[in-house]
Amino acid sequence: MFNPKYQITDEISRYLSDIAEIKSLVDHAKLLPSREFTLRRKVNIKLAHSSTSIEGNSLEEYQVNNLLDGGKVIAEKNEIREVQNYFRALHLVDKYTAKSEITINDILKLHKTVIDGLVKESKVGVFRPGSIYITNQDKVMYVGPDTKKVRGLVEELLSWQTTSQDIHPVIRAGLLHYQFVTIHPFSDGNGRTARLLTLLHLYQSGWDFRKSLALDEFYNSDRLSYYQALQTGKTYKERQLSELTGWITYFVRGFWESTLKLKEQVLSLQVGKGDIASRHLNLDELKIIDFVLTLGKITSSDVVDILGVPRRTAQFKLNKLTSYLILDKICSGPSTYYKLVKI
Repeated sequence: MFNPKYQITDEISRYLSDIAEIKSLVDHAKLLPSREFTLRRKVNIKLAHSSTSIEGNSLEEYQVNNLLDGGKVIAEKNEIREVQNYFRALHLVDKYTAKSEITINDILKLHKTVIDGLVKESKVGVFRPGSIYITNQDKVMYVGPDTKKVRGLVEELLSWQTTSQDIHPVIRAGLLHYQFVTIHPFSDGNGRTARLLTLLHLYQSGWDFRKSLALDEFYNSDRLSYYQALQTGKTYKERQLSELTGWITYFVRGFWESTLKLKEQVLSLQVGKGDIASRHLNLDELKIIDFVLTLGKITSSDVVDILGVPRRTAQFKLNKLTSYLILDKICSGPSTYYKLVKI
């Protein structure tokens, strides 16, 4: 069983205290629905851009934005596919948020979505069949555990995650991130999958910050520091014996810095009392919005599939969100679709 060794220092405690205060502010902030979901859309763009950039994708953030809008981008096909896959994976994270825990099948599905069309089909959505070596300029930096142990180690990690509820959710997310990367269960796509799992775990734990936290942007701002913080040993055995206070400090500090940015954004978008400001969206409406945020647009047929409702009901819900100035109706007739209103 995963048994991480670390200490809660005064520095970590201060970060966690500030994070909790910011969480309360964000949770209770009065935001126009259209502004909140525009904020979340921007965060999804930053997540897709940052997480793929860490792996070497050269697309700029404005190009990632264009892809979400359905526009054309001049770039390598694989780089475009990588970003599009990540948007689809973010949609899966939203879908899995309602679940109480992460499963092996969830992980395999996320990996398949992230890496689909980018590697051989035999490596998509399956644990690696052989050894894994992390290199830097032909120098071996890390050797992962034996492939025969991978599934069991992932199962142990998921079991630890569900039985360690006494650990602060932010620290637990950081440890989940660390251990998943250490196991390195896939031939490719481990980093992207690990960051998505971290996000999913935070969402399921209720520390989602209204799904507006761009944590991956912190990693991408200094990739060398990110990799150095994770590099606690050259073999799996060494890493399991390592003291992880340094990694936890790095992770929690990054979380804190990300929440500070979000706090500034939320304060700038807050509105006073008013009917639309205090309006609460129901679960069905949130599911529709999450779909648009991650895939760029939605049709009434999509709503029928997502919610399992008749087409007339789907149309009613879309019209309601249009009246809230959250969605914008594009075209008419059979080709009608809806996009997020830009403010």
